[in-house]
Amino acid sequence: MNLTLSMRYFWDDFSGTGGLTAPGLPCMKAEIFSRRLGFLLVFMALGGCTTSNSGPVAITKVNPYHLNEKTAASRSTDPMLEFRPERLLHGAVTAEERRDRFGFYFSIFWKTDTRDPATVRLDFRQGNTGSRVFTREETVSSPKRSNVTKFRVIGDEYEANGKVTQWKVSVIEAGKVVAEYKSFLWKE
Repeated sequence: MNLTLSMRYFWDDFSGTGGLTAPGLPCMKAEIFSRRLGFLLVFMALGGCTTSNSGPVAITKVNPYHLNEKTAASRSTDPMLEFRPERLLHGAVTAEERRDRFGFYFSIFWKTDTRDPATVRLDFRQGNTGSRVFTREETVSSPKRSNVTKFRVIGDEYEANGKVTQWKVSVIEAGKVVAEYKSFLWKE
């Protein structure tokens, strides 16, 4: 049996004809199957080119960090884990100065292709305030391709209102929200 004939028998069995065709007749179902398989491969290849952050502005990551007495006092064998609380508490000598730095720190990483002036907005809710939404904004007059914007909810506001329970970050250009990223618990 030659290779061409054996391939035809393979395609017949694979395409679901239920049997073998005669050696002289063309196998139409195998041709249809191979065309469909070709189209499927093309669509899968093109589908892999899409991104979830479409548009010229995208928020790539938000890093919230909660600094409190427990995280400030914890010691680890990994120096990278100890660095962040030490950096945030650097220069705080008295217990009152340390307490004023306890709270939430947000680092927002975002990218833009437009390079137009933008406003980064952090909306958040805190544990002791119910559904009241607090807002922080920072204007970036000349953004770069990759940007980091930082916000803090610390000191008296943190002590009075409690932990940040929900948050949403938005990038606004010309009064229009062009990118948004929110925590799992955020409710409109």
